[in-house]
Amino acid sequence: MSHAANILAMHPEMHTLFPNRPSRWNWLDTAGDVEKTISARGGDIDILLSASIEKLDGAMLARFPNLKMIASVSAGFSNIDLDACRARGIAVTNAPGMNSGDVADLAVALMTSLLLRVPQTQAYIMSDQWLTSAPPLRHSIRDMPIGIVGLGSIGKEVLHRLTPFGVDLKWWGPRPKPDVDTPYVETLEDLADQCHGLVVCCRPDETTHHLINDKILDRLGPDGVLVNVSRGSVIDETALIEALKSNRLGGAGLDVFDPEPTNSARWKGVPNIILTPHQGGATYETLFAQAQLAQSNVENFLDGKPLLSSVI
Repeated sequence: MSHAANILAMHPEMHTLFPNRPSRWNWLDTAGDVEKTISARGGDIDILLSASIEKLDGAMLARFPNLKMIASVSAGFSNIDLDACRARGIAVTNAPGMNSGDVADLAVALMTSLLLRVPQTQAYIMSDQWLTSAPPLRHSIRDMPIGIVGLGSIGKEVLHRLTPFGVDLKWWGPRPKPDVDTPYVETLEDLADQCHGLVVCCRPDETTHHLINDKILDRLGPDGVLVNVSRGSVIDETALIEALKSNRLGGAGLDVFDPEPTNSARWKGVPNIILTPHQGGATYETLFAQAQLAQSNVENFLDGKPLLSSVI
């Protein structure tokens, strides 16, 4: 396929990431309404640019009968029905490993803020308790046991960033890694028992759906804290909210939700939380680099050349 292609970006602002897109890209202007454009032009689309947060399941893909490629401007592709793409011969690419450091930066900021009890001390000031009582003491985070759930590219960056804080780091994943010196804990349950905080950065798939559930939250306990920078589906969000409201869990920092975008009403009255809108990897530097890789993948596809980061 070497001719021009009709390209649809699944996020209305994605055009800003492609300031130098090739002239043979026939970029469909959605005027801010992607759904309306799909309804009107779905049959014309050759290539989708995915932001990794929109649902590209079989039903959605069926609205693009002539689709030939999906290029994800993200490392993630759990939003894409890969089986449906294989069945239809749709190529899928992603942008792996480029935002791991940025996601880890946010994960560590959330974890250290929770360990330092920032949500509680801000509430203490905002409720004027400081006018009548001395601030509560907190524990030092030095030597505090912290667990990492999933030691892929993001998990390793989290490990690297947390080490200078002097915390006692451990990790769990589906299998040990002989090249990693950090202690490996045999089960997630044991990791939650042993740790004061968990950073969740494992791969989101059917095996990790609601991996963090009531039992794990109860094992962390009322002084424990949880950070999630994986995907919202990895945590039973309803169980998490109930654990926070009932003080069975000490705090949570979330950059991802189930579903997204989340509704503010869902979090009203939930104590000791820090919420960010799935922007762990959304820095200018990383997004433009990911977009450049996606553009190169699209160009190679149109020219019949090997894809640089093929998923299927």
